[in-house]
Amino acid sequence: MLVTGADGFVGRWLVPALAARGATVQALIWSGQPPDPSLQELFPPDKITLVSGDITDLAAMTALITAARIDMVYHLAANNINTGAEVSPYAVFETNIRGVYTVLEACRAATHPVAAVIASSREVEDCFQPVTDRKHHPYMTSKAAAELVARAYGDTFGLPVVRVRSDNLYGGGDFNWSRLIPHTVRSVLHGERPVIRSRGQLRRDYVYVEDAVAAYLAIGERLTHPEVAGQLFHVATGNPISVLAMVAAIAREAGVPELEPRILGEDREERVDAPYTPAREQAVLGWQSQFTREAGLARTVQWYRDFFRREAEDSRPPEEGA
Repeated sequence: MLVTGADGFVGRWLVPALAARGATVQALIWSGQPPDPSLQELFPPDKITLVSGDITDLAAMTALITAARIDMVYHLAANNINTGAEVSPYAVFETNIRGVYTVLEACRAATHPVAAVIASSREVEDCFQPVTDRKHHPYMTSKAAAELVARAYGDTFGLPVVRVRSDNLYGGGDFNWSRLIPHTVRSVLHGERPVIRSRGQLRRDYVYVEDAVAAYLAIGERLTHPEVAGQLFHVATGNPISVLAMVAAIAREAGVPELEPRILGEDREERVDAPYTPAREQAVLGWQSQFTREAGLARTVQWYRDFFRREAEDSRPPEEGA
């Protein structure tokens, strides 16, 4: 199996989970940055091979899939900057659109059958509405285009490809500090009041990362089934919560409920999610969220507590005479 974006938030959970199930995994990380030394410990070399590459290089992707006899690709790699005008639209489109059609073309061109799972986002939904007042950001449009590309490869060429549209994923190992949950956890564990830039009233569905990995595994196991191949699935709990309530839940779990957030009340042009109940995912994939919000947050807070402790120990100067 091949996992692109293996060093990303979800990849760091999915790759070991695949290896634990007996899969031999090629873990692709972007060649444009040095490898993270922690991956050597996280990815045991007897089952996982770290590969450096570029998802927009068709020749390299085709050679990798052919040489390693890859039969399934989990395509997680993406440029995930989804707000602000500082982002380079060219870079976003190159990674999120060209990356998808390059990976799928490499799958199509392989001398043996290859299936693919394409990670998407709930950000795309406004792109498929006939009328919407929400401004379109390069990220959301790039992921919508990627979904359409994936469907074209399935419909036209019969490539077994599934699109997975996730709600807000959270858990240990997410170092995008601009995201609500890692930012809030970091703040409260350091004794600081978290900041909510919006008014905090919008309700969102938050999915614990191990539940998302279980969904990916369930899809991979059934990907060639006619009721799965070519389909779109949603990773959601069906149990949304407001931003304010989620921040309060994190503070309680961290043992500092008195740390109330600073609410800036900015107009963030955030999407408004319609509730999604994953009944189809349960019926077709046998998947539903197994972690309660309390259990997911408990594991998340503990992961970051351990991480910050190790970080502090590593930065501590050596004792004299040591």
